[in-house]
Amino acid sequence: MPGKGGSWASRILLVAVVGTLLIAFSPISRFLLARVDGSFAPTPYSSLGLVIPSRAVSGVHKGSPVQVQLTNHTGRSKTYHWAARENGALLGHGNQSVANGKSVRLSIPTRGAASGELRIALVGTKVFVTVPLVTSKP
Repeated sequence: MPGKGGSWASRILLVAVVGTLLIAFSPISRFLLARVDGSFAPTPYSSLGLVIPSRAVSGVHKGSPVQVQLTNHTGRSKTYHWAARENGALLGHGNQSVANGKSVRLSIPTRGAASGELRIALVGTKVFVTVPLVTSKP
């Protein structure tokens, strides 16, 4: 009965392949990958960055707005709460809803009174950007 032995081997192989595919493409796969500290899934994140990155070094003139880009890659739409502080004093705050995989630009005004530092942060997170404020040229 050589024909029957070959069919059992092919059935076992088929069951093994189907079982592997079921585990690989199920929620169990994420658990298993996380359990061994490895995953091919992207890590969700939120980011906040200057539209003109060189401003982090050169600064922005006091009284001019600061343009920042808020990006959402958390896997779902999210409403962010942001706060801007100039030299530690609350300058402004607001909310911005961003769909997953999208970015929006925020324009944060500065005061014209003093030089120092502007810090824009996503409230409740460790995500922030800091920009030096410089005096305007005469």
